[in-house]
Amino acid sequence: MHFRKLSNKDLRIVEERFERKLSSWKGKLLSVGGWLVLINSVLTSLPMFMMSFFELPKGVLKKLDYYRSRFFWQNDQHKKKYRLVKWSLACQPKQQGGLGIQNLEIQNICLLSKWLFKLHNEDGLWQSILKNKYLSNKTIGGCTSRSSDSHFWKGLMKVKDQFLSLGSFKVNNGAQTRFWEDVWLGNQPLNLKFPSLFNIVRRKQDTVAAVLNSTPPNVSFRRVLRGQNLNNWNIIVSSITDVQLSEDPDFFHWSLHSSGQFSVKSMYAVLVNNGVSVSQDIWRAKLPTKIKVFMWYVKKAVILTKDNLVRCNWHGAKLCAYCHVPEYTTFVF
Repeated sequence: MHFRKLSNKDLRIVEERFERKLSSWKGKLLSVGGWLVLINSVLTSLPMFMMSFFELPKGVLKKLDYYRSRFFWQNDQHKKKYRLVKWSLACQPKQQGGLGIQNLEIQNICLLSKWLFKLHNEDGLWQSILKNKYLSNKTIGGCTSRSSDSHFWKGLMKVKDQFLSLGSFKVNNGAQTRFWEDVWLGNQPLNLKFPSLFNIVRRKQDTVAAVLNSTPPNVSFRRVLRGQNLNNWNIIVSSITDVQLSEDPDFFHWSLHSSGQFSVKSMYAVLVNNGVSVSQDIWRAKLPTKIKVFMWYVKKAVILTKDNLVRCNWHGAKLCAYCHVPEYTTFVF
């Protein structure tokens, strides 16, 4: 705990843990499948505690990826070896053509989002401290970070927009739900559904409670409503006539789970998804992991054939030593 932001030097302990763990492994005694298992089960787990509380700087994340990448491609050998595929591809899920290695940056976002869900829906000592210090009468969505804020709170503020976009509010007292910018009436916020109307609103950060505390709704515009803007406002007014406020706090409903409860796994699956689905025949096969990884190499054309070596600025002979024809990845089989 400290009054100032943690620096890269303060987070050096995470990198040192990686180095100590790697120094005790004998990668040359394992298959490539063994390297993959160790990365997924051990290396990826080492920084999880720190990532659960703080946003790790880009430099630290890059260094941790460097250690994982180096072990996967050259295990514990000091001789540099070719890397024929981007690390970001290896960190894609298997159903999207990757190796299923966890993306630490995305995992960091998901772990911090867990605290936002608890801050919204649970009461406790730490929730009271944060609300009194940072929120006052503001909503979490309408709050911004300042230079004097703690490292923990700054991390939460950086992930709040992604978090809020994956859920919706069940309005009770309306005090923690923004009328225009939060999802509470339908499947999208009103500012996206009626952008032209939102552009002329005077108080864009008003909560649902502030708007519905009077009849007609307490909303003012910079100009008189006419035409489509008037029609849109009439649609909104008719939609909120049945909304009854109570004394209970608002509840944030997590849209990715039927129970409405937040899970890191569900958020990670959405953020890491690149929208491309590929065949999983390789990973479904009843074969040793090292064979599956080798088949993945072949499918992704990352075998050290001479056409791939040339792309890495290799200047040797381009012909196969046995059949004396150009060597390509497509000729492996």
